[in-house]
Amino acid sequence: MKNQKIKSLVVFETFKILFVILISLNILFAQSKTVIDTTQIISEFQENRELLPPDSLLQNEAFLEEDSVRTITPILSLPQGESPEGIAIDYSGNIFISNTKGENRSINEILRVEPNGTSTVFATLPGKGRALGLVTDLRGSIYVAFGTEDSITNGVYRIDRNGIPIHLAGSEQMGFPNSLTFDDLGNLYATDSYKGENFEGAVWCYNKNEKRFKLLIKHPLLDGGVPPNGPPFPLPGANGIAFFPPNKLYVANTKQSSIIRITIGEFGNEPTIELVKKDSLLLNIDGIVVDKHENIYGVLPPSTLGALGAPPVPPLVKLDTKSGVVSSVIEDNSKFDTPTSLAFRKTVNGVNLFITNAALQYGQPPSAGPGVVKVKVDSLVSY
Repeated sequence: MKNQKIKSLVVFETFKILFVILISLNILFAQSKTVIDTTQIISEFQENRELLPPDSLLQNEAFLEEDSVRTITPILSLPQGESPEGIAIDYSGNIFISNTKGENRSINEILRVEPNGTSTVFATLPGKGRALGLVTDLRGSIYVAFGTEDSITNGVYRIDRNGIPIHLAGSEQMGFPNSLTFDDLGNLYATDSYKGENFEGAVWCYNKNEKRFKLLIKHPLLDGGVPPNGPPFPLPGANGIAFFPPNKLYVANTKQSSIIRITIGEFGNEPTIELVKKDSLLLNIDGIVVDKHENIYGVLPPSTLGALGAPPVPPLVKLDTKSGVVSSVIEDNSKFDTPTSLAFRKTVNGVNLFITNAALQYGQPPSAGPGVVKVKVDSLVSY
């Protein structure tokens, strides 16, 4: 078994290195019109995907072993008043965080945290609003959902390696863009948490060929709104989103405390939607990720709002989509502060799960404060 895992790791690293080399050669020889076709190598990569160890072609994939030991370590602390929401990790181990600060949410930045813990401003978004979900692509670009009240700036942005934000066409139509994920074909999906007087939720798709966001599906299971027994303001509907191959999208509905599954049709259309689970342990669930066993992991912002009368819930939960059982992954909330997003990163020592503490302010007593914590899962694999 150990030799098989070593062989799988070698296969994965070989494909990854070849892919990077080919992309680089394409760039170098583009002016002479000598472009290498990467279709075959990508096809072979996909065919060998099941042989690979639990590193992720997608940001939200990981292997988690049952009954693993978990430790929680703060890795980044930000000043009070700042609010990191989204998180993504590239292949070099750099952590990217969307962070909102300033009076009336006037400053929205993407922070880059290097493996040594150094934090710098990677990009700044235009206008006031809230920088939300993040995701990375294979070329190293960052994508961020930016919710504003201005149709000119509202939407989804691609940020290139130089930190330049580019507004993606069609995303300005969204009501409140929130979370992002890619599928295996390179198409980008975004949740729209609520729009209009009825707080209608939706999921949009940015087709890599058409290069424009179009509505994928709108449904009551995705709607947000003011909860009957909750805070007196609207909560997001469709929020966290994660792709599971070959054609499933899992969506967290914050207002409805539920997980939804969207199955995409053969040609990227005719999606079907169904309720997977609604549960008290999914109370106001926010960001989610999915592992290769199709388990959903999600963070619960109310876990640190007990002083305001919120029911006691854990900060991190797991939903087994096969059995429908929801369980707590972490009970201790002392190092959390309204957690909103999470991302996996595999290392030689196992899987690290990074979680943002958005430190959303509703009048509760001071907690852990804004920043990022790392949850280490030991006894993952031996290779």
